[in-house]
Amino acid sequence: MHPSHRIAHPPTETVAAIVAALAEHGFPVAVGGSAVLASLGLVDRVRDWDVTCEGDPDEIAQALDVLGLTWTAPPSAGRPFATDARYVVDAGDHEIDVLVGFAAWDGDRIERFPVRTSTTWLGLPIADPDVWTNAYRLIGRPERAAVLSSRDLRP
Repeated sequence: MHPSHRIAHPPTETVAAIVAALAEHGFPVAVGGSAVLASLGLVDRVRDWDVTCEGDPDEIAQALDVLGLTWTAPPSAGRPFATDARYVVDAGDHEIDVLVGFAAWDGDRIERFPVRTSTTWLGLPIADPDVWTNAYRLIGRPERAAVLSSRDLRP
């Protein structure tokens, strides 16, 4: 699939507002998940947005409140996830996961996934594909990890 191919995705207004607010408060922030694959032309659809950030979970929750967003903090899904906090923002026709201190278990230790950006797509800072290759592997999405890993093998 060519990167210029039309990619279906939810509206970007709310995710862009979240990213801007977190960045304005000095929190490292990047959009990960399927947006990473879509930005590389590896998938043709983004169902929802995954925002990764680092910082104090309470301060990040306050930043979401200032935006006037409706969100919940569901209980942890447990292993393999070890993320510090997960906020699910209601964006109308889709949800946005805000993952604070995104991490997963790797055997008996916790692997933290650093917030690093690789590019900008749709005006959003896109997370490093190498970070998400490892994340997908550890959270039980080997097919996504394989797709990202294969990008280095393409001519």
